[in-house]
Amino acid sequence: MKIPAIDLGTCTECEGCIEVCPSVFRKNPATGYVEVVDLENYPKEEVDEAIKNCPADSIHWE
Repeated sequence: MKIPAIDLGTCTECEGCIEVCPSVFRKNPATGYVEVVDLENYPKEEVDEAIKNCPADSIHWE
């Protein structure tokens, strides 16, 4: 199974991924960083849209 991942070193924290795909991406209130929610299955089309719209190309599939 493929899992979406965020490169926090390049992430600009624009939160565009959260807007496009809130079921997968969220902001961690403790760290302030965007993170991937643990799911059994990830909605491929929504994650691909978040990847396409990420201005820093920080999201990818693992």
